[in-house]
Amino acid sequence: MAEKLATELIVCSILYIACLTYSFYKNYELSNNTLVNYRTLERGWSIFAGRRRDDFDWEWEHYISFINRHGAYFFIHAGLTELCRKYCKKYISIVLTIFGLIVLYRMYNIQVLTVLVLQCLSFYYGNPSKGYRRTIWLKTFLWIALINIFKVWYFYDKLNVHLNINNDQLLELSLISSWNVIKCISFCLDKHNVGHEEEHYGLCDLFGYVLYFPLLIMGPAIVYSRFRTIHLPKSNPAGFGVRLYALAKRLVMASFWAFVMLAGQHFLYVNLIQQDLLLLQTVNLWALYGLGFLMGQFFYIKYVVFYGVGIAFGRFDEIDMPAKPICIARVNQYSDMWKHFDKSLYEFLSKYIYFELCTKTSELPRKILASLATFAFIYIWHGVFLFILIWSLINWVCILLERLVNHCTPAKSRWRAIIGTHVFIPSVLSNFFFFASEQVGFIYLQRTYTEDITNYLGLYAASYCFYQTGQLVKIIQTNRASKRE
Repeated sequence: MAEKLATELIVCSILYIACLTYSFYKNYELSNNTLVNYRTLERGWSIFAGRRRDDFDWEWEHYISFINRHGAYFFIHAGLTELCRKYCKKYISIVLTIFGLIVLYRMYNIQVLTVLVLQCLSFYYGNPSKGYRRTIWLKTFLWIALINIFKVWYFYDKLNVHLNINNDQLLELSLISSWNVIKCISFCLDKHNVGHEEEHYGLCDLFGYVLYFPLLIMGPAIVYSRFRTIHLPKSNPAGFGVRLYALAKRLVMASFWAFVMLAGQHFLYVNLIQQDLLLLQTVNLWALYGLGFLMGQFFYIKYVVFYGVGIAFGRFDEIDMPAKPICIARVNQYSDMWKHFDKSLYEFLSKYIYFELCTKTSELPRKILASLATFAFIYIWHGVFLFILIWSLINWVCILLERLVNHCTPAKSRWRAIIGTHVFIPSVLSNFFFFASEQVGFIYLQRTYTEDITNYLGLYAASYCFYQTGQLVKIIQTNRASKRE
């Protein structure tokens, strides 16, 4: 029986790769000069014979622009922290604070600097011992509401004028202030939990944590218990040469994936195709679902670069950084996606929200309410947009259904894959709301569930192969881990 199952997993993996290869080819065929807005694309690299580059991913384009403008600060930061570690380690929070303040002032102006300083001060002060946690969460929701008001209803046309910054800088301020909400919660709640006997919970430590430059813009927003390791003595510290080599290696890998992303945008116009809603309603299903897969892969590569750079400098500074995002091409259960794609966000959500509302032994209704509260925070923190609400809600429902399937079926049984694939499909479709827009997401839902039944059956067959491929990867990883032990 085990041999038959192993053979099935291998066959499914081969079929999965074949499906992906063909769907990629169909998307390559679509990526041509007949697309709407093709002429607005950036001129591509000369080595690609005149092909234009798809520059419709604003997040990626903004990051590349940010690195071009401010990338030198990463290396100044690394040199400064190394000197501080060698000669005055106990003052590292002061050094990080001063450097962060200077960099923010040089990148923006005194108005932006004032906003971010006030944000930190508002969290640090005015917290009564009785009702401390409620006060922190009240401040959290007030700041999130304020950020959403400006982001959703009062953004580009007014706020940038008041702050005397351009639209790109305003977007960066939105990102920084949103990350800082998470960091301030983590710092203040940890400070309350340990009391006054622990070191490194002063105001300067908060500023050093919040203004730590490599994690300032694109994260990851690590919890304070991880960041605090920058202050603690190491039992077996790595030498400067070893850490420098590791930093260089990680930055080379991030640069490699950035090159893959940029090169891929010359041949697969993933973000441009999303703009043509009429095309998505009629396009070949191989191209439609292949486009969805490519949305996820391009999103994954982006965050390997974003988080990879931050993790590289964090580990150089001997901070206990989390792992990079897991490759979504092999994730067959979306609870694993939440746990392993953005491990920092997962740690924050589980530590400060989910496990504060329930425990592993809590009754099922309490666990359901705790998970609902967790996804409600995800929704309001990302922004109170319709596509975020739909994405969050579908993910919450699908994770509950996934747990039910896992509870009712053995881990290695074929039934788990047969039933679980039906839950896996809407989990994946929900991401198209997040990656693109609610219009694109609704097109995927409509074409999957209301068109010809053969559409769904074809997608189900391919998704079943996807699911079993993910299961095969888990088995291989488990076997490798057991051999190491």
